[in-house]
Amino acid sequence: MTHRKGNGRSLKRLARFFLISIVLALLLSACEAINLEIPWLSQDAPTATVAPGEEQDETPAPEPTSTLEPTPEEVTSLTLWVPPSMDPALETDASQLLMNQLDLFSDLHDGIEVNVRVKAASGAGGLLDSLTATSAAAPDALPDLIALTRPDLETAALKGLIYPMDGLTEIPDDSDWFEFTRDMALLQGSTFGLPFASDALGLVYRTELIPELPNSWSSLMGAEIPLAFPGESDQSLFPLALYLSAGGSIQDNQRRPILEVAPLSDVFYVIQEGVTAGTLVEASTQFQTMGQAWTAFNDGQADLVATWISNYLTEGTTDMTLTPLLPISDGVVSLGTGTCWALATSKTYRHPMAVELAEFLVQPEFISDWSAAAGVLPTRPSALDKWQGQSLVTKLNQIANITQLIPSNDLIASLGPVLRDGSRQVLQGLVDPAQAAQVSVESLEEQ
Repeated sequence: MTHRKGNGRSLKRLARFFLISIVLALLLSACEAINLEIPWLSQDAPTATVAPGEEQDETPAPEPTSTLEPTPEEVTSLTLWVPPSMDPALETDASQLLMNQLDLFSDLHDGIEVNVRVKAASGAGGLLDSLTATSAAAPDALPDLIALTRPDLETAALKGLIYPMDGLTEIPDDSDWFEFTRDMALLQGSTFGLPFASDALGLVYRTELIPELPNSWSSLMGAEIPLAFPGESDQSLFPLALYLSAGGSIQDNQRRPILEVAPLSDVFYVIQEGVTAGTLVEASTQFQTMGQAWTAFNDGQADLVATWISNYLTEGTTDMTLTPLLPISDGVVSLGTGTCWALATSKTYRHPMAVELAEFLVQPEFISDWSAAAGVLPTRPSALDKWQGQSLVTKLNQIANITQLIPSNDLIASLGPVLRDGSRQVLQGLVDPAQAAQVSVESLEEQ
């Protein structure tokens, strides 16, 4: 009996084994049919091996879910942030030319949508301020390209708000740039922008009152021609340009800001000569901006003004003449700046198309027409050569070729106030030029 019972139990266990096997087989078939995965079956499953001579199952395994970024070809829209002067709603010749160029880019790229957003040029809510705030709070809302002045470009790059274009464009290596406009694109050896507008310091005078302008600062100061310049500017670009033309250095071997006594004394002696002869307009000690000095010139307070050439290009009249700055000794130096298209989006897959648009917006043919309409200096010599008026083109080429890029923000912050204070002391007749130069040099060394 026991044996029969044992056989009975064995038969029952065998039956249960076959039943469980059948159920498991059915479950696995069902899971495979509806593409389910049973975690406890798949977890730590050993890797299958294929014995020699056996054929391996070549059925591809299902690919894992991917979170790859879209490709550049999938970019269907681009966004630009621009200052109010480039607002398409202005319906100026310059804004219309810009919109036409953007429309052409869209047509050449399968109807890609190009959106333009207008931000204040500076200050709260301005381009740099908005870029900073948006990067922190809503990075997905960043523009693809942003129009930044050179000082703002430098700030944005050092804060990591914009991205280098290295490897995405070869245009900065083109020879068709003025030296200072090529420098506008570079920061610490990397390309952070494509320059599309520039400006430089020059002299503007009334032709009827000054038939022939003297050819040096010393000769000019003795000619008693009233000259206006922004003597209270924190940047002191006009005295700085004179200092550089006198051969002065602004950095030592460790790239620290410096001023040298001898060339700075030459600058202050020129200023003293102007005060003595009555050439320098007394109100220059109150002008803080190039715009204020330009307004004084237009109001008849001066017959000669040191100003941005864009003031002349946008508001000049037929009785005015533009000319380069004058030399102190043998050299002539002007200072310039400008605006670049910078790469602002953090989405790297959008970078190639954004840079392609930036390249399209700095083509010489477009830059020539747009800069003439906007009243700015073209960033490329070939673009300037297409302008009408050979005399003006010659003068602008002369100015562009003696222009250096305004020093870095940190350098200007150190040098500007010192030059302003020294110039003010000499303008007010409070101190000898040589002494003012010595005090200025020592003041900078104490910073």
